[in-house]
Amino acid sequence: MDGSHFETRYPVVLRFEDIGPENLAGYEKHRKRVGGDTGHILEDPPAPNRLLIGEEGWAATALAEIEEMKAQNFVAELEALQQRNRKKDIQKRFAEGPHNPWRPTRHGPMREVILTANKEWFDADPAAVFGEGVEHNQRIADFEERSIAWLKDAFGDDVIHARADLDEEAYHIHAVIMPRVQVEMTRTDKKTGEKKVIATRQMLQPSKFDVIEDYEHAQDSVGKWFSEIGLDRGERRKAAFRKAVAKGETPPPKRIHSKTRDWRRKKDLELTKRERDLESRSAVVEEKAAEAETIIEITEAVAQGAVDPVAQNAEGALAPVKGRERDEVFLWAQRHAQRSPKGASRIAKAFRRGWGAMFETARKEALARVNADFRAANKTLEEVRGLLAKIGGTLGADLSGNISKLPDLARRLKMTISAGNLSHERSAESREK
Repeated sequence: MDGSHFETRYPVVLRFEDIGPENLAGYEKHRKRVGGDTGHILEDPPAPNRLLIGEEGWAATALAEIEEMKAQNFVAELEALQQRNRKKDIQKRFAEGPHNPWRPTRHGPMREVILTANKEWFDADPAAVFGEGVEHNQRIADFEERSIAWLKDAFGDDVIHARADLDEEAYHIHAVIMPRVQVEMTRTDKKTGEKKVIATRQMLQPSKFDVIEDYEHAQDSVGKWFSEIGLDRGERRKAAFRKAVAKGETPPPKRIHSKTRDWRRKKDLELTKRERDLESRSAVVEEKAAEAETIIEITEAVAQGAVDPVAQNAEGALAPVKGRERDEVFLWAQRHAQRSPKGASRIAKAFRRGWGAMFETARKEALARVNADFRAANKTLEEVRGLLAKIGGTLGADLSGNISKLPDLARRLKMTISAGNLSHERSAESREK
């Protein structure tokens, strides 16, 4: 398949992950989807996963081979000590027992290989575009063929397992490398300086492969193998690093590849946090919506005269207007108040403040009107009194005596005016309520 016509050329992705014999059981559980992290597995995959290299029982075969290597190395070491008559060393080795056939390092004696490409590259195949199924996807077929060929070319018989995963978001291949080497143990003759092989050891040594020892070489290798199907080599990060250092510039940060399970665990934690934050925000939105709806319903009930906007009962709930205790308008507002006590409390406080301010204004206006009436009445009485005094002087002593009673009449008139105004204000307030 010629990849020269592709408008977008994606990089082939190659990653190595450390793995040891102790990880194979868990690896197999995950491969068979019977344990481990399975949260990313599709519920309805387009096709079943398939073995590409190795038999179904490859892991058990590998573990048995490692145990055989340990036993053979142990026997060979004891024989070498016997030939040299090292009795104390023989006793010590018997006590220690067989050693693992690898040098302890933080990377482990085996490697898992992951090969894939961008999901968009696989999805751009006509079979994927027209929904013809994985079995007709030429890009998957080409990628699979190239991957098997590259694995066998790079690792030979030391690639003991490879599989294609089709039940995840993007097609990818996993492979396991068991790097077997035979190491010769030598001893130098002190007299002649000649080196003699005194024993051999079967070991696991990943550095035997250049593509494992040198990351850039591995990227060059897969880039060359996959270029013909439209994929390119990955970014040349080491070259960019060396170039930046040579120019005295700050080099790009080193890319640290986390293990797939660690990456998925991190993503799961991020997803859980986002879901928790979303739930919290949704709860706040629902609470605010209930509060707003409660305020609207209670305001409507007040407007229809079903809810007393000032009074409250002992429980702090809504108080109905007398005679409307079973009114549907009041009961509906009451249900909303129970749903959002906070909203009910807010609107009740607002009504009480509003009613208090309104009544205070009315009281002041009424008092001002009464005072104005007092002043007008008093002025009128003074004018009448003066007028009658003038008339009394003309008409005789009896009328003058009656005029002397005017102050008392004025006082009584003022009281009458005052009582009448106050009664009028109370009647007006009652009508407004």
